[in-house]
Amino acid sequence: MNILILSKIDILINLTNKTIDSLKEEESCGTNAAIVYHGRYFAVFDMDEYTYIIAQLKEEARNRLTRWIDKNRQFRSSKGG
Repeated sequence: MNILILSKIDILINLTNKTIDSLKEEESCGTNAAIVYHGRYFAVFDMDEYTYIIAQLKEEARNRLTRWIDKNRQFRSSKGG
C-alpha cells in the first residue's frame, strides 16, 4: 500500500513539474491561475474564467467539487498537526 502511495506521489510530482515547465515556457497565465488536472492532462485558466466555469456547473457537480475540497482541506490540516 505504501509503495502504491509513493508511486502516485512520484507521478503527481512529475506531472506538476511538467506543468510548471510548460507554464514557464508560455508565460501567458500571469500570477493568478487555476491549473486543473484530469488524468495525465491539465488545463490552465485565469481566475475569472475558472470562477465562471465553476459557477455554471450543475448543482450535483458543484456539490461533488465542494465535498472534494472539504475532504482535502481536512486531510491537509490533519497532516499538519
